[in-house]
Amino acid sequence: MATDSNNEKSPLLSSQPDTDGISPPSICGEKRGRRSCLFNLVLANVVVCILTSASSLFSPVLSQYVYHRISLQVFGNDTRTRNFSTLAPCFQNTSDPGYLLQERAQIESSEKLSEFTIASSGIAVLCNVILGTYSDFFGRKFLYVICMTGYVLRTIVTVIIIHWNLDLDYLFLATGLYGLCGGSWSFTLASCAYTADNTPPHQSRSLWMAVIETVTGLSAALTSLAVGYFIQATGYFYPSLTSALVNVLGILVVILFMEETCPRQQRSCITPLQGLRNMMSVYVFQGTRLKKGLIWLGLLIFLFSIINNSSGSNLDTLFEMNLPFCWSPEKMGLFNTITYLVKNLVGVFLVKGLQYCMTDEVVALVATVSAIGGDLMWGFATNDFMLYAGVPVVGLVGFAATPIIRGIMSKMAPQSKQGALFASLALVESACSTFGTPLFNSIYQETVTYWRGAVFIAMGAMHVAALVLYLIFVPLFRKEQRQRQEVRQIQTPKS
Repeated sequence: MATDSNNEKSPLLSSQPDTDGISPPSICGEKRGRRSCLFNLVLANVVVCILTSASSLFSPVLSQYVYHRISLQVFGNDTRTRNFSTLAPCFQNTSDPGYLLQERAQIESSEKLSEFTIASSGIAVLCNVILGTYSDFFGRKFLYVICMTGYVLRTIVTVIIIHWNLDLDYLFLATGLYGLCGGSWSFTLASCAYTADNTPPHQSRSLWMAVIETVTGLSAALTSLAVGYFIQATGYFYPSLTSALVNVLGILVVILFMEETCPRQQRSCITPLQGLRNMMSVYVFQGTRLKKGLIWLGLLIFLFSIINNSSGSNLDTLFEMNLPFCWSPEKMGLFNTITYLVKNLVGVFLVKGLQYCMTDEVVALVATVSAIGGDLMWGFATNDFMLYAGVPVVGLVGFAATPIIRGIMSKMAPQSKQGALFASLALVESACSTFGTPLFNSIYQETVTYWRGAVFIAMGAMHVAALVLYLIFVPLFRKEQRQRQEVRQIQTPKS
């Protein structure tokens, strides 16, 4: 299954101008120097590191703060909860009246966190269509600044809520502002489009997409190690305030140091309807029927690969805080750190090694199988060892499934449509969060009293669907590559 060298050297992009009349921007190594492109890629990952650190500070604060506040409401004046300044009680005796109240707190917390996620992702579904396609006209820095501003606004509103102990429903304002600016889906869109601007359409693009995931994981790992102790020592206010300040730092780095790799087009501003048509043109108007079918199939694979990531992070926290684990913030932080470090230090080198002997699509197959194994381990986990054996060991390379399919789809899209392509992926990702969050939360709520891990089996089923689609995708993709290579050989004059 070695990679065909001829196919590797032949670009998947047409050399002709796009049908919309916009010539494609320069590709790394052609008009811009390689050093410039490498600097851009490194700086982009520095921004990823900064924003991930800020987000990793904020995310556990939100989940644990909501669970803590709801637990205090559910338990009322129960004297056993007075010493829990940041924790909710964890009763392991099923005959204790507090056990039933604990289960109720878990269900209500799950519902509330689900509502917040739907509020942000529902708004982001439409916003990302506009923001992503506009980035092909106004540039990538525009997209970076907009989405990072949303992070700042969300965090500042949350800081105010925590400081004055306001009603939890005010968090809808925070999550709404976050979604209006595109949220994490828009930031991923910006990072991937910027990476595509600075890489040639070969396996190096898929690798740099994986590097984004790696930097994200390592940044989250280092932050997770500290955030548990930070919360335990100071409460929820100072970690959330720190998150806001780190987000502001990220915006300054983008404005002051980041090079614009997609200069503003010399044409009038497009309407949202034209932006939607520009996005859909990648799937409807570009390439042969087989190529269009492949990119639609790739979109379905992406959907089933990403839906767990977009919907399950809050459930991980609730699962770890519940029986039989009853983990503290420090223990959850330590687990996240170990998981991210192993997955991203060992996993990324393993993926790179696999790319030497396999094509991208086959590596993605391996990664999907790994993700299924990790989900199954969590689904049947009854002790700490099984959780540690899940993602860090069995699911070691499962993280690579998503960035590789992003890279494959990016190769099949014209260079001037990269923003539009990643806008469509951001739309799918935010839609997955909108519809997947209530789906998985309802499964957790219905099964929390007798099989808490059932939700992870459902998540594994999503990866099984992606695996089946990959098995269809791989032979068709290779057929399209052969056809394209034959056309190139016919068009190339013999010396």
